[in-house]
Amino acid sequence: MTLPPAELKAKLIAWMEHSVIEIVPSRGQIALVKDVLAERPDASKLADIIAMCSHYMNDA
Repeated sequence: MTLPPAELKAKLIAWMEHSVIEIVPSRGQIALVKDVLAERPDASKLADIIAMCSHYMNDA
């Protein structure tokens, strides 16, 4: 909830795109991430990260 957007995006990309198969996130896990991001006070600044999560969910 408190990571700066750039650091958050880098960590999410690493998790979604570069994880070993055993820990690749499911659509449900990404949906939970989106819910948390939407509740952050700076959610309006996270639109690109939320869109990235939606894109991942549709492609996963």
